[in-house]
Amino acid sequence: MTKFKLGLAAAAAGSLLATTAMAEDLSVWMRYGENERNVLDAVIAEFTAQTGIGVDLFLANTDFETRLARAAAGGNLPDVVVNDATIVGQLLEMGILSEIDRDSFKGADAIYDVAWESTLGPDGRHYGVPISAQAFAVFVRKDWREALGYDKPETWEDLFELARAFTEDDPNGNGKADTYGYVMPVSATRGYTSWFLSDLIWQAGGAFVEESNGTFRSTLGTQEVATAIEFGRSFICAGYAQPAAITATTGDATPVFSSGQAGIYRSGPYHNAPFSKEPGSDLIEVILPPAGPAGRGSLAEGEAAFITVTSKVPETAQTFIEFLVSESGQRLGMAEGMDSSPIVRLSVNKNVDTLAVRGDEGWATFAQQFAEAGQYFPRVPNWKPIRQVTADGFNRILADCSSDIGAALAAIDEAVNAELDRQDVLIK
Repeated sequence: MTKFKLGLAAAAAGSLLATTAMAEDLSVWMRYGENERNVLDAVIAEFTAQTGIGVDLFLANTDFETRLARAAAGGNLPDVVVNDATIVGQLLEMGILSEIDRDSFKGADAIYDVAWESTLGPDGRHYGVPISAQAFAVFVRKDWREALGYDKPETWEDLFELARAFTEDDPNGNGKADTYGYVMPVSATRGYTSWFLSDLIWQAGGAFVEESNGTFRSTLGTQEVATAIEFGRSFICAGYAQPAAITATTGDATPVFSSGQAGIYRSGPYHNAPFSKEPGSDLIEVILPPAGPAGRGSLAEGEAAFITVTSKVPETAQTFIEFLVSESGQRLGMAEGMDSSPIVRLSVNKNVDTLAVRGDEGWATFAQQFAEAGQYFPRVPNWKPIRQVTADGFNRILADCSSDIGAALAAIDEAVNAELDRQDVLIK
């Protein structure tokens, strides 16, 4: 545990966030590790300098939810929890979250509306504040594309043709059939199939569920979803995906792209830096997801800050979160000018210029995709089991090139509706 407690000198010097008197120290738990320590030190030191508020910081990136459950059972919750935004449903089930009044939150209007959506509960109210975001785009071997005379793919048809060319037309010029088009991590493990295919479902105009007043019904048995799954399966069945794609996690798939075995990879902004080293910044480009029948939507993810119901200093906790999403807080969180792992990937603050901070066009592409077409998974009470149910079903479809997609999706619909019923949120 790290404790930051600086004096009031900086606050008295005129900070916009300065408090009028020393507040009680905040207890803050964050799901990060030592790689983010330097950035967190800088963020909290600046917050304390501006406000005079001390912060007791606890970090853990393993067993975080278990530790939190134990703290809740023992009546020893922190004031603020920072974790993946998808946990909002689980924390609500635990009964430990305070509602966030967006209207009274300083800087609320500067936060992207799509980012705010990540903290909605099933009742349509906010129970957290987004502090970091990411969307998914597509990495392409620029040198291969140009060597074969192709433009950047803008549609599904373009993407499929480029994957074919990268597989069949010797893009690396070595005279061997040793390359593949599209790297696809579609193992059912931990729900990867659902995670990867979500982009295609939205690009086809499909949806996982429909929502009505906090209740839901599966909508996977539609022609739009069938079109998306069929398109995803076509890469595997044509041989344009890497071998064993249906059992690949991202840990298996990423080296396939970085080592030069394949030329297309859908991933997040966290791969900008490593891919700039291998295969190399001069060999890759980041492009917006090629558009499907309904456009170029992609999965949005991120972290959020939550105030617990047991906090005795909720106003101070909100002040801390307001700093995290302020322009200065976001820039510090993005590790601006530091050689350290950031806690903010894409800024949730509209006034922060991602390209100016990162100095990398790839990051700007991810920021554009998030702002214009990012989409979060549905705000059901607990998405995790639904992600797994859909991943298991989708994976079976991808593994059998002759399977009846419509019938399989109807079965997945039934399984998802059964889970929604178990969570007591099924539309009757």
